[in-house]
Amino acid sequence: MNSEIDDEQTDAWLVAAGRELGGPDNSLSADANRLVGAITASLGTIRRPGRALDTDTSGVRISDRVLKQLLAIRIRRTLGRLVVHLVVDGADGAVDHIRIGLIARYRDVLPTDSERVRDTVTDVLNAVLGPDHSATAAQHLDVRWQDLETHEWSA
Repeated sequence: MNSEIDDEQTDAWLVAAGRELGGPDNSLSADANRLVGAITASLGTIRRPGRALDTDTSGVRISDRVLKQLLAIRIRRTLGRLVVHLVVDGADGAVDHIRIGLIARYRDVLPTDSERVRDTVTDVLNAVLGPDHSATAAQHLDVRWQDLETHEWSA
């Protein structure tokens, strides 16, 4: 795996949440199950406190953990793709950049699917943070795909 992906091993709960959601037919392929097993086997149980994120509503903040969970669930339900990596970057309550890693399927058209992911993420950001606080992050969305067989990452 890419070292950038290894840096965020503390988000094992995203993989577990994706498993519980199941696919459109509530099942993952054997390859996807194997990949998820390989990823989660190396993840520890280190926990970090959630980071409070600002919203457009004065006095209202949301945890980055909640935002990550909402993004993973919406992507899984909307696109039928398992999120295996999700990083929300920013300082002082801001969200400046979001990095997402998903599992690709055979015959996926990755540029088109990446745009669908970006649209879904932008919708969630606008609904949760509001258009002002999500504007920068919506312009800086990195979507990466992992191959089921080679486990290699591609943009």
